[in-house]
Amino acid sequence: MCSRVNTIVASTAVLTASFVSPSAAQMQVEIGATVGYYSPMGSFHPASIHSVDLPRSPSSLSGAALGGEIRLWAVPRLGLEIAGSTTASRVGGGATPDGERPGVPARVNVGTAQLLVRVTGDVNRTRIWIGAGAGAIQHAGAAYEEFGKPVNYGGVVGLGSAFRIAGRLNANIGLSTMIYNLDIRGSSLNDPGLRERGTQADMMLRTGLSVNFP
Repeated sequence: MCSRVNTIVASTAVLTASFVSPSAAQMQVEIGATVGYYSPMGSFHPASIHSVDLPRSPSSLSGAALGGEIRLWAVPRLGLEIAGSTTASRVGGGATPDGERPGVPARVNVGTAQLLVRVTGDVNRTRIWIGAGAGAIQHAGAAYEEFGKPVNYGGVVGLGSAFRIAGRLNANIGLSTMIYNLDIRGSSLNDPGLRERGTQADMMLRTGLSVNFP
């Protein structure tokens, strides 16, 4: 996953750098921590075999998301954002021939890189921006361990805002959607008929605090 994410980030950074002003004084960096809510909005295609260790629908993976973000404003209205988050949940479970089965831990890790265009405001006022880019999403935890903790890639669009609280401290809020194709298949280690697939639209609402430099 790391090598593919690094490629995405590097490509986005190179594109951003092509717009950078020669004046380093125009640059601004924001580093922050986020708390949010991850909400998958897609659905799974019908499958001939189901597992009690997998979610019945993408929404079963919803939950609180903890993460961080870095934004670089290369010129007053053009920037780059790198963000990551992780969400834990319990999925599956239910009645089986051997009795009631408890839910299984699952985790969704998301990393995104977006080009940002600030549409209003400056560092001293409320700022609003829109963004677009690419991301990687990993389904992990015990629920996906036998599938190799698969990673999928897709496109991301977002909307964000920040306002200054005091000094270098800012409050942030953002909403992004990642669209990708999920295709998880069973193997000879479990049952090759197992599948979890379909086009996904995963939404992420993030709030948090950030510090800007300079």
